[in-house]
Amino acid sequence: MAHPSLTIGAVLLLSACASDPVRVEVPVYQRAVPPAELVAPLQPPGPVFTAPGASSLACVDASGKDALVDYITALRQRVAAWEAWSAP
Repeated sequence: MAHPSLTIGAVLLLSACASDPVRVEVPVYQRAVPPAELVAPLQPPGPVFTAPGASSLACVDASGKDALVDYITALRQRVAAWEAWSAP
């Protein structure tokens, strides 16, 4: 006579093999693709620094100062655009 636990184990094994498989859906991470305008390179300003002199302050003349301010503004806008895009 077989041991009762072996009989129960065999019955459970056979019933598990006879049942339909269980399908489990798992969410898969997908990388978000940023818009092209966020990954486009920003053009840095040309040479903005000058030799020390009376016409420049901290080796930057008026046109160089404007170019640096415009570049920093563009960088800040790009960071704000990234933050807005990545916010949930």
